[in-house]
Amino acid sequence: MIGLKEISNLGRFTVSSHKPGNGVEELRSDDLKQYWQSDGPQPHRLTVYFVKRVGIREIRFFVDYNEDESYTPTKIVFKSGTSENNLIEFATMEMENPVGWQQVPITGAGGEPDGNTLFSYVLQMQVLENHQNGKDTHLRGIKIYAFDPDSVQGVGRDTNPMSDVVDLMDRANELRDVTGRQRNHGNEAHAMANLDLGDGFSIPDFMREPELR
Repeated sequence: MIGLKEISNLGRFTVSSHKPGNGVEELRSDDLKQYWQSDGPQPHRLTVYFVKRVGIREIRFFVDYNEDESYTPTKIVFKSGTSENNLIEFATMEMENPVGWQQVPITGAGGEPDGNTLFSYVLQMQVLENHQNGKDTHLRGIKIYAFDPDSVQGVGRDTNPMSDVVDLMDRANELRDVTGRQRNHGNEAHAMANLDLGDGFSIPDFMREPELR
């Protein structure tokens, strides 16, 4: 995702219960056919302990009502804090027949100048209810993202093809201003024809002076 990097690898994932063969490993897999299935009383908890304080910009999780029906969550509460004993609720989601990646609302969490970053040491999601009063739940994937300053710095004139085109036109116009003051029009045409823009660029035909034939 542009401007973001996944930081799930900075966290240790635990679940309150799971059916054998459907635990954290399956939840963390990129194969959405695999899933975590709880195997205990509600609420079902997924807790992530980060190795350091992180600034979370986006949380997404994958559910599929078409596949899981009564195992699909309808109400989830999200909490965050400095430890599992010091968690504060920051979002609640209620869903009806959801299919696909769901985005957790973080806007207004308070971190960073725009107030839309969630600073966290411990993140927890609690599944309170399932469709059709189902007991256990299925969660097929979760991704946690932070701001990526490197990706933003890398987007600029050096890596943007449109910037190259603008650069090309600016330099051509500068040359025209200089050569336009020359008395000999032939010198201008010659200069335009032989302009070295560097990096393998040359003046496109539509920007050259017309030639009389």
